[in-house]
Amino acid sequence: MSAATFSKRRIVLPAVVALIVGVAISLALGRLFYVEESRAIKLGFKSDIDQLSGSIEREVLLNLEILYALKAAVGIMPEMTPARFGTLTRNVLDRSPAIQAFAWAPLKEPDQLTDFIRKQSEDFQDFNVTETGLEGLVPVKPRDFYVPVQYIEPLADNRAALGFDLASEESRFEALSLARATGEMVATAGIRLVQEPEDQKGFLVFAPLYKIQPGAAESAAEAYHYGFINGVFRVGELVEQAVGSELRTDLLLEVIDRTNGGESLLYRSRKPSAQAWRFDDRYRAGEFEIAGRQWSVEAVPSAELISEKRGVLPVFVSSSGIILVCVVVGYFLAGARRNLQLSEAKAKLERISLTDSLTGLANRRHFDTVLEHEIRRANREKTNLSLIMIDIDFFKEYNDEYGHPAGDHCLRQVAGVLRDMAKRPGDLVARYGGEEFAIILPDTDNPGVIAESCRRAVLDRAIPHALSSIAGCVTISLGVAMTCEATEVTAEELVDKADTALYGAKDAGRNRVCRS
Repeated sequence: MSAATFSKRRIVLPAVVALIVGVAISLALGRLFYVEESRAIKLGFKSDIDQLSGSIEREVLLNLEILYALKAAVGIMPEMTPARFGTLTRNVLDRSPAIQAFAWAPLKEPDQLTDFIRKQSEDFQDFNVTETGLEGLVPVKPRDFYVPVQYIEPLADNRAALGFDLASEESRFEALSLARATGEMVATAGIRLVQEPEDQKGFLVFAPLYKIQPGAAESAAEAYHYGFINGVFRVGELVEQAVGSELRTDLLLEVIDRTNGGESLLYRSRKPSAQAWRFDDRYRAGEFEIAGRQWSVEAVPSAELISEKRGVLPVFVSSSGIILVCVVVGYFLAGARRNLQLSEAKAKLERISLTDSLTGLANRRHFDTVLEHEIRRANREKTNLSLIMIDIDFFKEYNDEYGHPAGDHCLRQVAGVLRDMAKRPGDLVARYGGEEFAIILPDTDNPGVIAESCRRAVLDRAIPHALSSIAGCVTISLGVAMTCEATEVTAEELVDKADTALYGAKDAGRNRVCRS
C-alpha cells in the first residue's frame, strides 16, 4: 500500500464514520419526532372525541328536559283531551326535530278496559287496545294492567300506535315498571324507527304521572299513579343537532348503549366499509347516563384524518442534520415554554376572577355561580342544600379602634377559621361582601352543628376587640337556611332566608346561631 493510498483512507474513513453517525443521529431524531407527533395526534383525537361526547350528552339531556317540562305541565292540568294534548305538544315537536312523537298512556286495570275503549271510540273510530302478534296488531291478551296509548302527536304519522299497549312488550314493560317504581324518567333500549337508516335507532322515555292527594305520604305515591307521558327520540337527529358542524366525513362516530354490560349500537355516522378506518386507534369516551341507560361515544379515525394531522417536521429533521435538528428542538422548547407560560397566566387569571384577593376565599361571583348550580341540582335530585350567612359582630367599631390594616388582618383570620370548618370537597366558603361570609353545604342534614362549630372556633381564636359589647374578642353571628326536599326554591329565596336568620341572630344579641 502506497503512502498516498494510506493518507486517502485516513481522510475518507473518518468522513464516512462522521457521515454514518450524522445520518443515524438525524434518523433517530426524526423517528423521535415522529413518535411524539403520533402521541400528540392521539391525545388530540381523544380530546376531540371527549368534547363531542360531552356535546351529545348535553343535547340529549336538553331534549329530555323538554319531556320533563311537559310532564310538569300535564301534572297540573285537568283531565286530558285530544285538543289539550295537541296544544301542549305540537309547538314543541315543530321546534324539536329530534323528537318523533309524544304519547299519553294511562294505566288501566282489566275491569276498566271496556269502558276505556268505549269512551275512546267517541274520538277515534274503530279504536281498540292492541299488542303485537304474528299477524301484526291484535287485541290484547289478559294481564294484570294495561298502558294503552290514548293520545299521540303528531297523530297523522303515528295513527297506528293509538291503543297500542306499551306494557305488552318486554323491554318497554321493564322501563315502565322501573319508572313507576322510582318516579323517575326511564329510557328504553334502542328501537328501530321506520324512517331512520338501518344503523340509526331511536329510544322511548317514560315519565310517570301521579295524583297525590293532599296529606298523603310520599311512600303512597304509587297508589295514585295513573299513567305515563312518553317521548320517542331519534338518536341520529340528536347527534346531528349536537355535533353536526363538527362531524367530519373522515371520522367514524358511534353511540352505543352499554347498559348492564350489554352493547347495542344506537348511531353510526359512516359505514365501516366506506374507507380505510384505523380500527386499532378506536377510542371510547367515558360513559354517561341517559334516563337510567348507560351510553358511550366511540370513534375511529380514518387513515386520511391521521395523515392530514401529520406535519413535515419529522422528514425535515431527518434530512437536515444535527445542527438543524438542534435549532428545531430549541425552537420547539421555546414555543412549549411560551405555551406553558400562557397556560399558567390563564389559570392564574381564572383563579383571580373567582377568588377574593384579601382572604383567598371564593368571591361573590364564584359564590353566585356555585349556589345557582347547587340549587338546580338540589331541586332536580330532591336533596337538601344548606346555606350559612355569617357577619363579624361590631366590625365597624373594630376598624375604628384598630385601623383598616388590622381589620384586613382580622378578615383573613376569620376566613381561615371558616375555611377549616368546611372540610368536604363540595362545600364552599366565600366572602359575600365586606365583613360578611357565606358557606354552601350540599347534602347536609345538620348545618346548625357546623354553624355552631364556626362560631365557637372564631370565639376560641380570641382576636382582641375592646369595643365589642358582648365579648372582649371578635365574635360572629350566623344565620342558617336549608332547602326542603318537597319544595323547589331559587337561589335568591335561599339567600333571603339565610339573611333573615342572620338578622334574627343579631337582634337576639349577636354571637349566636339562628335558623330560619
